[in-house]
Amino acid sequence: MMTEPTIALPDAGPGKASQGASTPDTGINDFARLCADTAGRIAELNSRALSTTLDEQRAIALEAASERSPFDAWRLNASYALAGTAKAAAYWRHVNEILLGAVVDAVTDTESRLNRDFMAWSAAFKDSASGLGSTILTGDPTHAVRGATQAVRIVGADEKPPPSGTR
Repeated sequence: MMTEPTIALPDAGPGKASQGASTPDTGINDFARLCADTAGRIAELNSRALSTTLDEQRAIALEAASERSPFDAWRLNASYALAGTAKAAAYWRHVNEILLGAVVDAVTDTESRLNRDFMAWSAAFKDSASGLGSTILTGDPTHAVRGATQAVRIVGADEKPPPSGTR
């Protein structure tokens, strides 16, 4: 059984992940979902284009069959060539719009995920270095001295205190 690692923000409480926490595979899942949705939209466009093309070709064939001379039938088919070119251009324009929309969505999702993760890491580093920041910015060594005193107590907890006459 696999567990998904999360980034827990400092205010999340013990054992709780933040609402904005992300997992390494969240981005991959979102990207795969976006690719599947894009492929579905293109498949739907292809289905509609194919259906429309078949219906138009059937109508053209019926109209060409009702013409009296072969020249009139040829002229009819030639007149639809320009319309077919315009339809092909419209089809590729739609495909490009779908793909461009997918790229924009992917970039937007990636940017928001990076910003959210950056803010989570920044908050975690800010909380872990809060004493250091106040010392540097305000010149007030209170936090740093308190932190150093606690560190000395922790390090020296198992040792005997030095004799009062020696350093």
